[in-house]
Amino acid sequence: MNVRIARAVSVIGCALALWAVTTVPASAQGCVCQKQGSPVFGGLETYLQGGQFQVTIGYRGYRSTEHFRGTAPFPDLDPNGPINRQHALVGELTYGLSSRWNVAVNAPWYSNGFAVRRAGPASSTRYFQDTPVAGLGDLGARTSLWLFSTENPFWNVGVSGGVKFGNGASDRTGTVGGRVVPVDVSIQMGDGSVGYTASAQAFRDFDRLSLYGTFQYLFSPENTTGTPTFFGSLNNPNNSTLNSVADQYSSQIGVAYQVKRGWPVPSLAFRVEGVPVADVFGASDGFRRPGTITFFEPGINMQLPGANLVTFSVAIRSWLNIRDSPTSTRIEDATVPGHMFFLGFSRRL
Repeated sequence: MNVRIARAVSVIGCALALWAVTTVPASAQGCVCQKQGSPVFGGLETYLQGGQFQVTIGYRGYRSTEHFRGTAPFPDLDPNGPINRQHALVGELTYGLSSRWNVAVNAPWYSNGFAVRRAGPASSTRYFQDTPVAGLGDLGARTSLWLFSTENPFWNVGVSGGVKFGNGASDRTGTVGGRVVPVDVSIQMGDGSVGYTASAQAFRDFDRLSLYGTFQYLFSPENTTGTPTFFGSLNNPNNSTLNSVADQYSSQIGVAYQVKRGWPVPSLAFRVEGVPVADVFGASDGFRRPGTITFFEPGINMQLPGANLVTFSVAIRSWLNIRDSPTSTRIEDATVPGHMFFLGFSRRL
């Protein structure tokens, strides 16, 4: 099987997954990952040689309307929202220092919205009021290394580490009920803090069958963003409860099968994304939305003429568990997407 296709499924999926991380959902009255993060894990569809460049562009989008508590549906909230929609477009430029070692920088652009059904000013009529935001998210940089010789086209294991810079705005605002409030943490452009990323990926290529896996984790040592919570601010203009800067994680295991040489290659992956109750490093104060969500993700992958590759997949929710935050006495709920869309394009320069 063409190794490029196998690695494309793994690595473009890895880049898009951090939203979680990452690339990855977000909620409690929002969705499970705090926000879609910038994918600092990127990588190569085939071994990039020293001195070569590669451009990767990825899209991830979803719309969340269904509410859950723990593992059970919580439909009581559905009529009043929130409705959480997120669209992220990410560009990454990778440079090969050698066939095993590369470095990359990336930048995400977000167009998000968070709508709740509330009464307007001087009115008792309830209607959905949106808080749309758009802009540049947290920039990222990373370095990646294949652990074994790149002369072996059939299997390898890669590791990556990087930095998520805190340039994305964490204090964007919107108007609900005639009052200006901070938008929900799930749709902010960033968390205002530096984060550190670690990931691993592996593939095993057979004649027509390829197995692949990725794991990525975003470490966020900072405690809070300094921005008050959305729902707390709706009820209290002097709300002092701040959003937490939370760790996030995302992983995939999958299989791709080449039905016929030259045809698009179908794939199927199992994806896991979430936010832990407490961070690995630093304090975990403030409001966060911990939980885990899993998806089955069928996809199609096509190598175009030249060094061009296109991937498309749909992640379909299979299981979730919304956990309570230790800093809050409330029973947490989450607005969770039933499916997410991923589109990736890569070109060797």
